Amino acid sequence: MGSACAFKLAEAGARVIVLEKSVPGAEASSAAAGILGAHAEAHGPGPMADLLLSGLSRYPAWAKALFMRTGIDVELRPCGVLRVALERKQLRRFEREAAWMNGSSRSAVSLDVAGVRSLEPSLAKTAGALRFPSDARVDPKLLFRAIHIAAQRAGVVFESGAYVKRVVVDGDRARGVLVEDGTEYVAPVVVVAAGSWSTLVAGTPLEGGAVVPARGQVVELATPAPPLTHVVMGPRCYLVPRDDGRVLVGATVEFVGYRREVTAGAVRDLLDAAIELVPSLARAVLRDTWSSFRPFTPDELPLLGRTSVKGLLLATGHYRNGILLAPITAEIVTAIAQGKRPPVSVAPFEASRLER
Repeated sequence: MGSACAFKLAEAGARVIVLEKSVPGAEASSAAAGILGAHAEAHGPGPMADLLLSGLSRYPAWAKALFMRTGIDVELRPCGVLRVALERKQLRRFEREAAWMNGSSRSAVSLDVAGVRSLEPSLAKTAGALRFPSDARVDPKLLFRAIHIAAQRAGVVFESGAYVKRVVVDGDRARGVLVEDGTEYVAPVVVVAAGSWSTLVAGTPLEGGAVVPARGQVVELATPAPPLTHVVMGPRCYLVPRDDGRVLVGATVEFVGYRREVTAGAVRDLLDAAIELVPSLARAVLRDTWSSFRPFTPDELPLLGRTSVKGLLLATGHYRNGILLAPITAEIVTAIAQGKRPPVSVAPFEASRLER
């Protein structure tokens, strides 16, 4: 999120320094599955659904711009998402929940057993599925690498190992930030995009519980060829295919603080759920496991834009949709930093709802 904002700010002519406590992109950005589920994640009409759709709509131009600047294909694939039902009553519930999309710019298509089988023959027998054909996927590791390189080429300076202790505030205005070694960086605009660690940065008006880590564990499998074309969301896991035959199985949601373990129970449960959906995955190679932290807010809405401290902006709290919302967040932050009107209304996402 920080690198995306930095890239857009630099393109707009700003001088930008990114201060990172470890390695940029090493946290949730690289650990994410890369589902661009603007429709699948929209649980009803309103500002969040509009924001998700705005994020998705930016991706074709975003991916093209990154490729032109870096030569990196971020694997943006308009594959669609299937929300699979194992029982008919579950499918009916999915249909009721998505009924609000009818007649809007969003789309959801109900599939019977035969329809699911024709699209994804490797899936076990289901009762049907809801298909979101406009949703997509991307490879987060490639995406971050492209953003990082593009930002550097645009003039952004990255300072790794710079642990920010606090935002320096004079009166009601941010003056810059102080890092652990005593160095003070002075800037007219400070953007806090520290993910699950955002409230650990002193000097912001956020309460400690405004953003908390939600651990997610993920399993990576390898198969000779992709067993799926869609992203598949099942009752107990999701499956994200990659072009080279890998399949990501995720993800748990655990509120365990900053404990970064991968647990045997979670891996077992994810594998059981994956094999239930696609039986052939029982023969897949277990390639990797990992965990990281989604930045969770109490109302599950991101924290975007201005705060009560002038010159202090937030780009955090994106929870399950950080990859999807990176381009639109970068546009929002850049517009506000320049004193311009943001491309979408950010009033529902401003920090005032959670400030002390």
